[in-house]
Amino acid sequence: MIRWAVYARLLGIATAPVTASRSASLKKDLVFLTRDGCVNTAKMRKNLDEALHALRLPCDYTVVNIGTLKKSDARTGYPTPTVLYHDKDIFGLHKPTPPIAEPT
Repeated sequence: MIRWAVYARLLGIATAPVTASRSASLKKDLVFLTRDGCVNTAKMRKNLDEALHALRLPCDYTVVNIGTLKKSDARTGYPTPTVLYHDKDIFGLHKPTPPIAEPT
């Protein structure tokens, strides 16, 4: 969980002082990408929720099943699970560029 807090701070999620505005929704800024059958989704969501809680941030991010996205959507090229903050992978993966190969 500590790693999540470090990444969150590096990305600026938790750099502002605790105020009413920090309790606002993260739905448009923080996106959790997954797909049906992803074996790591539950563990990563648990870690993300714990990190957000430790940072006193809401756990109301957007969850996207990449299997429901159009093939032209660059997010379909990320491995799952992936967490995006302001459309950037929090672990530094570069944004995939279409055309995206089918997952194997």
